[in-house]
Amino acid sequence: MIGRFVTLPALVLLLVSSAVAQREGNPENWCRGGAFPMDSGEFSIGLVKQTAGQKVYFYNDLKDDCPFNERCRDKSYVVPDDKVVISRTFKGFACSWYLPGKGFPTTGWIKSSELVITHAGSNPKLSMWLGNWKYADNSISITENKLPGMLNITGEAFWQGLGDNVHIGELDDRAAPKGNILKVGENDRDEFACKVTLLLIDAFLVVRDNMNCGGANVTFSGVYKKEK
Repeated sequence: MIGRFVTLPALVLLLVSSAVAQREGNPENWCRGGAFPMDSGEFSIGLVKQTAGQKVYFYNDLKDDCPFNERCRDKSYVVPDDKVVISRTFKGFACSWYLPGKGFPTTGWIKSSELVITHAGSNPKLSMWLGNWKYADNSISITENKLPGMLNITGEAFWQGLGDNVHIGELDDRAAPKGNILKVGENDRDEFACKVTLLLIDAFLVVRDNMNCGGANVTFSGVYKKEK
């Protein structure tokens, strides 16, 4: 499949700037990577229909009449049986995030009629959380804790500026999931505490944080996939 490919520093900068903009409130037709994890409280899975054709294209939000105008169609596409994570729907389109086997994710609008949309299970087994999850150079590891129902959450996130300017963030906590939601740092009352919400959506982990989990511009926010 074709995706949008950018260098990692540019990708991270885009994620940070878009995420900040989304918190401030964006037009309804916006569907962008950095804002995606904060775009909804409930996510779902979209499976590209077998009847949709060989290529199902993404549509951008660059004009006021997007994604409804065909001139908004991008070169990026998915094919039947590909899975996308959906944050929300808007007038017949689904804001979708696609993670290829290799390369960087693609985010944009896909026609809802070309997807079979299913809601994520609200009470996944504890074992479904376990493993090493990856998004770009970020990683989150989830293991069982000795206390029943508790999980250990550790992770590293990176932001690379010019040259050797690298900022790092870390996670190291334990928490118990509530349904398909796992919150890190939830009870920390420090106004600058790192707080992270992890949502288990099928085989994906949608992560969003409060930008207080490391150096400047560092964020764990993104859609993670478990390493095999």
